Amino acid sequence: MNTIDRCHCENMELLMDIFDHKIRLKEFYIQKGPASSEYISLSIKLKLLIKEYFEEKTLNLISLSKDERIEIWGENGFRHLDTIEASEKLDELIIKYQKLK
Repeated sequence: MNTIDRCHCENMELLMDIFDHKIRLKEFYIQKGPASSEYISLSIKLKLLIKEYFEEKTLNLISLSKDERIEIWGENGFRHLDTIEASEKLDELIIKYQKLK
């Protein structure tokens, strides 16, 4: 299977949870204002859900990048420019993931 084909999977449950929280957050803002405890609590929960989503997507990209690097390495060898570029791309993704944590 090509690594590009596996990139299109989404955690729909998590996305729907984020969507629902955004709608509820808007409703609380209109009804009670941004200083209400419900609004603040929901806002914190939404932020955590979004962080979880980005962490999941970044891990997925790291996995795909690893697979891509292995494919390129198998085709071109370890010292080939394409292999080095794929390794650098993987390193960048890992650094971004570490910054998320």
